[in-house]
Amino acid sequence: MIKYYIFDMDGTLCESMGYWRAETAHIPNYRDPAAMQRAYDNMRRRYRDEIELRAGARELLEKARADGIRCCIASATARDVAQPFLDKTGIMEYMDFYIDCHEIGVFKEHPDIYLLAAERFGAEVSECAVFEDSEYCAETAKKAGFYVVGVYDPTTSAEGDTAAFSDMYIMSLEEFNGIK
Repeated sequence: MIKYYIFDMDGTLCESMGYWRAETAHIPNYRDPAAMQRAYDNMRRRYRDEIELRAGARELLEKARADGIRCCIASATARDVAQPFLDKTGIMEYMDFYIDCHEIGVFKEHPDIYLLAAERFGAEVSECAVFEDSEYCAETAKKAGFYVVGVYDPTTSAEGDTAAFSDMYIMSLEEFNGIK
């Protein structure tokens, strides 16, 4: 039985992937520290001023809370970069915690962030659902034994078939009716 939801943030809870692509497209292999810092600064501003929750996100989180399902965010985005969005939307009130790939030192090609989320919940992998928009992230979570809810995002859908690694695939968060 699923008792915990692990949410990706960018492309899943908010419409930000297009902004990230625009900010980082000119940075080869993300190896220019000064250029990356400018991208982070620009994204902080965009999170504060432009990026909003996806339609249905707050309702999904409210329903999860009412059903006793605990939630967290497991994101590739460093918390300090995402903080303006978290403050503006207030979604951390629905979350037990926020972890990011920068904090743990590996990105989502490895299951560490999902496994750490389950550990922090005190949960078994089989009790957790991972919500992801990106194919490689869904694949990583699925191979680690998680139930995967694939979420359509117009930016990441062009980069791979998230549905192929999803137990459930939804076009919008408004479609989500729980896990049976």
